[in-house]
Amino acid sequence: MGKLQEFDITFTNNKVVYGPGESISGNVKIRTGHSLQYKAIKVYCQGSCGISNKMNEASWALKEQYFNSTLSIADKGTLVAGEHSFPFQFLLP
Repeated sequence: MGKLQEFDITFTNNKVVYGPGESISGNVKIRTGHSLQYKAIKVYCQGSCGISNKMNEASWALKEQYFNSTLSIADKGTLVAGEHSFPFQFLLP
């Protein structure tokens, strides 16, 4: 088996829609079979809203991005063999 055996992201509160002022949090779980060097471990979060409509042969769609952020949860290093958990949290504007 390879060095990376498991890579999983879990959310603290499994919601589909988040509103202004709420936080999105969770953990990145990594399990390795051997030591693994890395440059960085980052979580990228993007929030947007989209609507579309089709009426009487006319259609339109609109998408607007509200949030775009990257969080570095671990800097350059080495993960020893085993299970590792890295918490993250984004606060929505």
